[in-house]
Amino acid sequence: MKKIYIIQMHSGTIPAKLVRIFTGYKYSHVSLSLNKDCDKTYSFGRIKVNNPFNGGFSIEHKNGPFFTKFNKTICRIFELEVTEEKYENIKNIIDDMEKNREKYKYDYLGIFLRFLRIPISLKNKYVCSNFLAEVLEKANIYKFNKKACFIKPKDFEDIKELKEIYEGSYINYSEIN
Repeated sequence: MKKIYIIQMHSGTIPAKLVRIFTGYKYSHVSLSLNKDCDKTYSFGRIKVNNPFNGGFSIEHKNGPFFTKFNKTICRIFELEVTEEKYENIKNIIDDMEKNREKYKYDYLGIFLRFLRIPISLKNKYVCSNFLAEVLEKANIYKFNKKACFIKPKDFEDIKELKEIYEGSYINYSEIN
């Protein structure tokens, strides 16, 4: 068996604050890590630290420019045990997305339409939560009981097999917690 890590976050950026206002939830973002130290995360968000309007498939490092600038990011980390086969499935999906990063974009239109409850999924366009929901489904790990485009960061708490392992400052998290 292997483990993956689902991380709910709130960075305090203006977009994060807007998401928090609309959802009423403490965490405005969700990402995935394939290692317990969670120092490398995969999600959809800004590509350049100072430009929230240039979004797409993002790979963030704990000691990278984003978390250096937004070092007060809070998080909640969950561990999910998966089979070797499912771990390889998710790793292959992430590796493929990383190799083809330029074709993936942040779904600015979709985020607005989701709040209006209009189901829309555009090819290769995601927000953090529907990206992670779709990856979990494609890897045969978990399928939500609603469309991936309607999944919010809070919905990941509904996965019964999740084990919360940490809550607090993302920068201060280490796998020995």
